[in-house]
Amino acid sequence: MIEPSAPVPLESYPAFRASRLPELVHALETQLAAKLVRAPHDRPSIDAKGNRFKLPLGELWLCSYAMPAVVRFPAGDYVRIQFQHAGAGATAIGGDTIAVTERQACASTAATEIHFGPDYQQLVWRVSRNALVQKIAAITGEPLIGDLSFEPALDLDQPLPATMKRILNCLVQAVDTAAGAPTEIVLAELEQALLVAFLAANDRASFDKRRSAAAPWQVRRAEEYIAANWDKPILIDDLVAVTGTSARTLFRTFKQSRGCSPLEFARRIRLETARRMLEKPERPTTVTDVAMLCGFRDLGHFTKSFRHAFGELPSAVLNRTPPADPLAVMPAPRPQFSAAQAKR
Repeated sequence: MIEPSAPVPLESYPAFRASRLPELVHALETQLAAKLVRAPHDRPSIDAKGNRFKLPLGELWLCSYAMPAVVRFPAGDYVRIQFQHAGAGATAIGGDTIAVTERQACASTAATEIHFGPDYQQLVWRVSRNALVQKIAAITGEPLIGDLSFEPALDLDQPLPATMKRILNCLVQAVDTAAGAPTEIVLAELEQALLVAFLAANDRASFDKRRSAAAPWQVRRAEEYIAANWDKPILIDDLVAVTGTSARTLFRTFKQSRGCSPLEFARRIRLETARRMLEKPERPTTVTDVAMLCGFRDLGHFTKSFRHAFGELPSAVLNRTPPADPLAVMPAPRPQFSAAQAKR
């Protein structure tokens, strides 16, 4: 049984609550375009819930019905990746049934029937098919030929699917600990990482395309773009568009010439910016304020990264900085010169 105190993901973002079966039927039809196929009809009350959080490319869902149920979903223009949060369930796709457990996730695009056990809670990432197709083209440097296809079962004991699950957990934690104001940079980049991890974890996603070495100017252009846009989400697709090469080629050449990936370079830029903000604050500030402004949602991660990069804590840098003088940031009056004085 689910422990009563077990935290439920996305609890601050309710999409629906249902205490009676007709309410659940209506919620499924209007919120998820789904149909309740089977459920106990002898219960005067139920405790069904759905939590939803909108992401830049998709959305996160937590669904829990607290009873045995079968829900039918039509085919859609999105990919559905299901993870077990509690209990056990299964997804029927055509003639196959994929168990969704602690050790196995399920991905699908076709019409499905999801079987909920009495204690089953599932965490679902729904992402648009178009986002996946564009990402494949960005990584390989070539458009996808044919339909998007992949294996429905994801073995979470394998390294790549396990990495995907860890990224998902980080994304959910970032949403749940955001106190109503998730950092845009953090969520966008975590979803980008989740997108790439899903493609890499899938045996049928084709990444072995022709590759050509990126010229040094392309690496420099990527650096210039990141330096100019450090305060915005750095998307792989944007780097591909700016440099005119595939993501795989750019990342490989960037690593060879700079010793890090473009996203690691972006993190360094943000850390350097944070240090300057702490050394010369323009107004009264805190380490948390600076971390948030520079795209670090997790204060502990920011502190650890800062100390690794600069050998001291961010609080130590801020504490030795004199308090900001409000008048010091005001521009000084410009002296007035006549044309004759300017010639002297």
